[in-house]
Formats: sequence, C-alpha cells, structure tokens
Amino acid sequence: MSYLTRGDRVVISPKIYGRYRKVLITYEGKRRGGFIRISQMRRSYIKDRDKEKLKNKKIYIGRYSLGLNATGSYMHQGARSFNSNSQDTYDISSFDSMTFFFSIFSDIPSSKTMMLRPYLAFRSTKFEGKAKLRNANALKPVDIMLEQDFLSFGLMAKIYDSPRKSFWYGGGGELGNATESRLVIDNEIPLEVQDEVKPFFTLLYGAVGWDIPAPNRFWLNPDFRLGVIVNKKPIIMYVDALISVSYSFN
Repeated sequence: MSYLTRGDRVVISPKIYGRYRKVLITYEGKRRGGFIRISQMRRSYIKDRDKEKLKNKKIYIGRYSLGLNATGSYMHQGARSFNSNSQDTYDISSFDSMTFFFSIFSDIPSSKTMMLRPYLAFRSTKFEGKAKLRNANALKPVDIMLEQDFLSFGLMAKIYDSPRKSFWYGGGGELGNATESRLVIDNEIPLEVQDEVKPFFTLLYGAVGWDIPAPNRFWLNPDFRLGVIVNKKPIIMYVDALISVSYSFN
C-alpha cells in the first residue's frame, strides 16, 4: 500500500466512483492503480499525449525546408527501332541507361501528415545497346549510344502515418524537356534521328523515404522511386535512388 502526500502528482481516470476517482501511480518502479478522495484533489489539467510525445523531439513535417539531392538513376527500354534521316532503320534489342544528376527542392507542409515537394532536376540519360541495320543480314550488330540532358520540373506528395513518424510514402510526376541530345553508333559516328533531337519526357512514379535528423536544422532525406516514362514507345521503366540534404526553417 502507498499513501500520497501533499504535492504528489498522479494520472487521474475520468471515471468517478462515488466520492473517489481512480488514479495511476508509480510505486517501486511499477505502475499501480488506486483511488483518491475527490475532496483532496487540488488541481487537475489535461495533457495532450501527442504533444507530450513530440516534446523535445526533432520533427521534420510541418516546417518549410530547402534542399539539394544527388540521384543515381537506372532506366530500361525494351526493343525498339530508329529511322535515320538517310532512311535507314536500325533495330535495337534493348536500351539501358545508368546516370547521376542533381536537383534542388523544397518541402512544403500541406497538412499534419502530408508535405508537397516541388523540385527542379537536371536529369540526364545515357542509353546503350546493340543496333542492327534492317535488311542487312551480313552486317554484325554495332554499339549504339543515346545521350540526353534534360531540364525537368516535378511535384511529389509525401504522406506520413503521423507527425511523429520519419518514414513516408507517396508519389508524383515529372515533366522533362531535353536541352541536348546525341546519338552515335560505333562510339563515333553521329546518327541523325528526327524524333530524338529534342525529346520530351513525362514521368510518373511511387516513392518511399525517411527524414533523418542531422546537426542543427539540417536533415538527411534518402528516398527511392520506381516509375515509368509513359509517353515513350515502348515505355521506359526506371529506378531512382536519392540522397538529399535539407535545411528546415521554423
């Protein structure tokens, strides 16, 4: 049995048992239940449990942030063909690209459990594969490479299960317009292809990520994205792995 003295603080149940209220106390390191006379209570107040849990914890959601990220991107496109300006047709079994690029972004609070991320990306691609000149069976397949630089704008929604969580999931879209494009065969012979001069990409993707506290107001924000470029035939599938550094404002 334990007795309360003047100034002791306890957790009080909202239920009333005649002249008594049920309480929770910590006794010998364990939580125990008990009762207290209502007449002996001097002051009571309500604590918001969610606010108590957030107290002294570094929280990312709910604050405006600016950041920079580095992206490793892998893309794959199935069999396709090119028609050159000289009326030759090249058949390609598959196209694969592995590149790295940078982007800048801002995370903007939208609700208690969602943030919006507009961003500007300096995306690049470097597709490589084997190409064969159609109706020229005597010729062996040759190496073909398509390099492209894009300036793209995107918007992503980040959804959290609660404001206390650092893990998020979501998705978004990105529009990219090529600023430069170069197609070569045998690593040196340029090939003029009309529809690849200044292509336009429409990307849709899903994403998962984390907000990891760093010193002061800085954060590490890694995320992974899986998506498709829907306006290319055949469609291009891709995976992006991003590591971001951001600075949050009060």
